[in-house]
Amino acid sequence: MSEAVAGWHGKLPSLGDFASRRLAPAFVALWDGWLAEGLARLRADSPDIWLQHYLACPTWRFVLMPGSLPAPFDGQVHAGVLMPSVDRIGRYFPLTVVAPLPAAPRAQTELQALLSWLQNLDDLAADALQDDWPIDRLDAELARFPRPTWDIAGPLTPLLPVAGRTASHAVAGTQAIIELLAQGQVQTWEQQAAGHAFWWSDAASGDRRLVVTRGLPPPEDMRLLLGAAPAASS
Repeated sequence: MSEAVAGWHGKLPSLGDFASRRLAPAFVALWDGWLAEGLARLRADSPDIWLQHYLACPTWRFVLMPGSLPAPFDGQVHAGVLMPSVDRIGRYFPLTVVAPLPAAPRAQTELQALLSWLQNLDDLAADALQDDWPIDRLDAELARFPRPTWDIAGPLTPLLPVAGRTASHAVAGTQAIIELLAQGQVQTWEQQAAGHAFWWSDAASGDRRLVVTRGLPPPEDMRLLLGAAPAASS
């Protein structure tokens, strides 16, 4: 299958255990360990209600900028979706669909292509969980939506700094994200966004949030993604 097709890792209702496709073993080990530590902290902090909050979480679309992951992935951009899931035995662990990008988006057209691709992954992953897709079906559907590509050496089009947002921050969905990213020069965007991870939800239910962190959230902050929804900030 083409390298442009996103990989995935985690639990599926059609499977009895973890599974992964098209992701480097080192990435799987890093990602799996981060999620496992975060879930363990959620269980320890809220043993009676963590599952209720976990199951109510939205699907998170994310972009991991260079420097947000440790070596050997610290020079790469990754994007994908993260959603709560469960295997057929009833063990809970998120499903992640993710791919490395050639670079961060440097123009509005590139940003729109990335957002559209993440929307497709969001819809596809939700269908996979709801309809108990087997692995072959999931991979076939992912192949319909290869990751976006663009010229890494493209023109320095005005784009998006998210200036100094290093903790959680709630906004009103995808349009607000586009507005956040519609100012400044590309050099400013790349410098200020370096080392940050951007997570946002755009659920039909109205649960629309943006969370920005330095690197991957530590276990004590996993509640921002897989726990109770934080209060919106301005």
